[in-house]
Amino acid sequence: MSSTQTAANELRQILRHYGRNSYGTECPDIEIVRSFLSGVSDNERFGLFSSIRDSDNLTVLTKAAVRGHTELCVTLFSSLPPSDRLKMVIVNKYTALHHAACQGYTETVSGILNCLTAEQQLKLLFTQDKYGDTALHEAALWGRTETVKTLLDHLTPEQQLKHCSTQNNYGNTELHVAALQGHAETVKTLLDNLTPEQQLKLLSVHNKKGMTASDTMRTLKHYQIEADYRVNYRKFAIIT
Repeated sequence: MSSTQTAANELRQILRHYGRNSYGTECPDIEIVRSFLSGVSDNERFGLFSSIRDSDNLTVLTKAAVRGHTELCVTLFSSLPPSDRLKMVIVNKYTALHHAACQGYTETVSGILNCLTAEQQLKLLFTQDKYGDTALHEAALWGRTETVKTLLDHLTPEQQLKHCSTQNNYGNTELHVAALQGHAETVKTLLDNLTPEQQLKLLSVHNKKGMTASDTMRTLKHYQIEADYRVNYRKFAIIT
């Protein structure tokens, strides 16, 4: 057996044990993982990581994201050739980013995104699961305000508006789901980087029940009133 095969088999055993369907499994020693990784070729790593799955069909990289084991997640992720990284993270529709965002593991979210190119980041951020939810939907739903900030930081203002206008299968934007759960700080974070015009546009989006985010949370009304006043007052001032 070659040294490459030995390293791959040893790493497979370590990661397979870690990837068991158990939330109590401790994170393996990162230096040991790195040592065996160095003996596995770039071309073999994607196949190796893809082959190690638990009973829920989650890859070992996704398990690391689920558990908030940022260093392991980034170590595995960054060891892949850049062209394989996005393919690895979206191997399941409910991606590793969705899992980390849902749990509020902000460092893990940042670690995953920082391993990608700007173009790959954008594609991942707009990836929707089978319910139409993005990772930002998940963070907003659970009121993970710091995670929401981190996700938004990877988008330009124009991209933020487009992303925040993304609707899931029920027609709910990230703003809708945050408002429905009463996460006022998360709602504020979703709106604060937008111009008054953009706020009005986002606040006018209706879900499949015909409701806007303002309809679901009374505290949103002040944003709508203030944005409307600022937009219309400016128009009036220009006309006069």
